Amino acid sequence: MCDMSNPRTTPAINPLASASDITRRRFIATSLAAPIAVGLVSQIASATAPAFLRRGLNQNAKLRVLKVGVGGMGQADLEQVASHSMVEIVGLCDVSQSQLEGWTKDSKNDKGETQKARFPEVPTFHDWREAYTKLDKGFDAVVCSTADHMHAPISMAAMNMGKHVYCQKPLAQGAYENRRLAEVAASKPSIVTQMGTQRIATKWRQYGGQLLREGVVGPIKEVYAWTNRPAGWWPQGNPRPTGNDPIPAGLDWDCFLGVSPERPYKDGYTPFNWRGTIDWGTGAFGDMGCHMLDVPFYELELGAPLTAFCNPYKASTDQFPESESVTMTYGANRMTSKSGLTLKWFDGGQFPDFKAIGLPEGWEGGKQGQDVVKGDGGVILVGEKGTMWFPIEHAWARVFVDGKSIDLKASEFHAPTFKQTNHWHNWVDACLSGKKDACVSRFEKGARMCESLSIGAMSSLDANKTLEYDAAKCVFKNSPAASAMLRRTYRKGWEVENL
Repeated sequence: MCDMSNPRTTPAINPLASASDITRRRFIATSLAAPIAVGLVSQIASATAPAFLRRGLNQNAKLRVLKVGVGGMGQADLEQVASHSMVEIVGLCDVSQSQLEGWTKDSKNDKGETQKARFPEVPTFHDWREAYTKLDKGFDAVVCSTADHMHAPISMAAMNMGKHVYCQKPLAQGAYENRRLAEVAASKPSIVTQMGTQRIATKWRQYGGQLLREGVVGPIKEVYAWTNRPAGWWPQGNPRPTGNDPIPAGLDWDCFLGVSPERPYKDGYTPFNWRGTIDWGTGAFGDMGCHMLDVPFYELELGAPLTAFCNPYKASTDQFPESESVTMTYGANRMTSKSGLTLKWFDGGQFPDFKAIGLPEGWEGGKQGQDVVKGDGGVILVGEKGTMWFPIEHAWARVFVDGKSIDLKASEFHAPTFKQTNHWHNWVDACLSGKKDACVSRFEKGARMCESLSIGAMSSLDANKTLEYDAAKCVFKNSPAASAMLRRTYRKGWEVENL
């Protein structure tokens, strides 16, 4: 247990307290006006000054990154961020000692050959709060790749300290957490944020976004989105297991629980199966919806939904449904029809009725398209001028009018010049340059979308009922049960300022 009364884990300074958000312009103006400007310049150029200050004086200063969560997707995030030539990894944090040792200790491969550790000298931690306190001014940025329920507290605490943040999707479990992440990120111009939806950097999604911006299918009336997950990736729809199992050696179970309610450890909870558990994850909707709905959500300028309705199959009070369909309604804006927009989500083997939507036979575009449709999923947007298939990746968007495919190659909308960029490196470059708007999935945008996904995911907690969303309070007007997860109460000792 990470006992805050224990001297070993009690922070000498509160790492969750707000820090002054000093902009580069304000700092330089103040420094030049001060009599001791030369001394200040020397101090800023030192290794203890934040990156957003150091870069103006030393263009070779590296971004010092603390990595929180180093297994699973955290491994990919660490590898990608560390591959940037201007990044220095200064700390590793994970609730699992074995995950940490995979990066800090030499190992043997199948041939008995020694594999050198990647970061043998980097300090390690189980508790991110301890890492924040001990590293303090020794790090500039955080990359968070933990279970969903810890995304918001870890990210917000970092922003409170004036650190840049890259956080895996979804940004938070609850609607209120997402809202606050967006608001606080917007209030801190010196902080660069990015949500980990790396697919948005692919040429396929860039191209689809252009088609939407150009209004190829006109104002949008309906959006259909689906994925085959969980599909065996992780369990959903099961009751809460009884009893408890011995906590594995090296696993800090209390730190894994973090802000969530206490419960005994059971084999299989970690490192991956937590995704379907309501206390820790967001289910298939919150997980995969980020990858499929990000570009449509941003381009259609959607805000908070008005209503949500979930029709689940095999639901439980502990896990999200094994399969479900969710319908959400949105108010009208300049990108939608005058009557607004309806979003229909399907997962766990359910799919839209493609024929009823008006798609012709073979609309997927061959085997590759079929694999995309039946695999991770995709999005179909129904507009007043036509219908667009917006695949998740590995296929180009296609447009249909009156049931017939439109040849976009012969039109002004054909754009073969789109190139994939590195989503992680884009964030690093933005941190070093101070151009926060260069991040296409910055918190101001990503958290607004994740607020909607949270509403859709949590509507399963009061199923088969039209739930009315109160956007001002981030709760359902007519469902206290589902509202509890939209605006959560953190476990005592794990509270974070601004949440």
